[in-house]
Amino acid sequence: MDNIKVIDNLLPTSHADDIHDMVLKSYYQISWEDNNELKTRSFPNLHSRFSFDDVKRTKILEPILRANNSLKLDQYNSCVVNLTKPMDVNFIHTHAKQKVFLYYVNPTWENDWGGETIFYEQDKKNVLFTSLYSPNRLVCFDGEIPHTIKAQNYLGPSYRFTMSIFFNTK
Repeated sequence: MDNIKVIDNLLPTSHADDIHDMVLKSYYQISWEDNNELKTRSFPNLHSRFSFDDVKRTKILEPILRANNSLKLDQYNSCVVNLTKPMDVNFIHTHAKQKVFLYYVNPTWENDWGGETIFYEQDKKNVLFTSLYSPNRLVCFDGEIPHTIKAQNYLGPSYRFTMSIFFNTK
């Protein structure tokens, strides 16, 4: 899978805990950041936009740039923290002309709780790859790949956090 790369244990535990703490203290908005289609407006989710200064404070850019040495800091576009709850509705979507770095923030997670990220072939009919939600995991992928998340079930925590960091590719 050339366009999807998974890095487990991206950060030392104390660093991952600091990011989790920052995400917990963040302010969240109700809306859809990933998709502007009309059908999604009936199912808004919670997200928090991090400023570039916020992202720098997390100190996650350095390991991301190390993981993908073809990217440069001046290609940075934005960062969104998504907060999902059990049974949230999510849609298949893409991020045109973006390289996406999806960081799983929750410090503990069990596979039985769900919350995986699913990547599809371009026809959106077949699954290309599934990334189980695993704490301190970074999933790097071409934003043109259709993808979605499956919300966690009621066995798990009330909140599933991901940090999506976007870099321009063109």
